[in-house]
Amino acid sequence: MINPEQLWGHWKLHSYKQQSADGSWQDALGADPVGCISYWPNGHMQVLIGSADRPKFRGEWSSISSVDKALCLDRMIAYSGQYSLQNNKIIHHVEVCWIPNWQGRNMVRLASFPNPHQLLLKTEPPVNDRSLPSQEVLWSRAADVAIR
Repeated sequence: MINPEQLWGHWKLHSYKQQSADGSWQDALGADPVGCISYWPNGHMQVLIGSADRPKFRGEWSSISSVDKALCLDRMIAYSGQYSLQNNKIIHHVEVCWIPNWQGRNMVRLASFPNPHQLLLKTEPPVNDRSLPSQEVLWSRAADVAIR
């Protein structure tokens, strides 16, 4: 069972791994991705992860080509919404996302705390013969939430 108070706060990305069909694990967005996830006592959350190798741009956003913008956005994850807890699961109820198809979806994550300052989120095993890669995201606590 997840203690909500242990979850509340701001977490910094430590690692983001994905399992291949052959069973091996690799960095899902390349080496040294950056990111954060936050959980608040009022039931809201947000997550942002970006690959360290995303292209850097110069000039006005309107002058950047659609191809270059797509390359940048293809190497990141960003969504927010509410969350709920169910035993060892955190369910992210996606309200806004950089992928419109994810809006309105529930993203279920199996949660554990390897130590008091780390949060490990894993995807659920695939169901109905749907082959999705398993993922593990390890977060390190960056800040607690002040409760008033």
